[in-house]
Amino acid sequence: MPVCRKAANNAESRLHIFHPSAEKMLFARDLVTINTSDGLKTKRVNEWLSSDPVSFDMIRRDLNLKIHKEVFEILISKLRKYHPEYFKNALGLKVRINFKGYDKPVQAIVPYNDNPVDFYKWWSVNQDKVYLSTKDKIVLFNKVQLLCPSVLKNKDRKKLN
Repeated sequence: MPVCRKAANNAESRLHIFHPSAEKMLFARDLVTINTSDGLKTKRVNEWLSSDPVSFDMIRRDLNLKIHKEVFEILISKLRKYHPEYFKNALGLKVRINFKGYDKPVQAIVPYNDNPVDFYKWWSVNQDKVYLSTKDKIVLFNKVQLLCPSVLKNKDRKKLN
């Protein structure tokens, strides 16, 4: 008899798992199960936004989830206000920056691609404003090395070798 109850309990616990799906639009009241450092947790989307927006955003990005516009706005607001370092890193080259030659803030990827030498000079003193992945750094350093080797700092040149 106890074996049967264990099986039933395991089956019941599986009934309450709500795997996020890229095919379904998520709204604030939808239930979503996320594997956190404390194990599987199921909450409504609005509860995730209040208690752990970073975990929710990581799953959203990883699974390319569709979320309602209002949910997205709340998520971005929470990340920007309470988790600015994660937010900046998550945006990477999509973050908007003030850059010479542009009348208004532009996504960092524009000068990164269009004017890598000037972007490198700017980024060297503004690394706190744009997060570059290792791959992005290597690509940038290679471009600068090809276009204007004298500008590339020794510490960055060493990363190419």
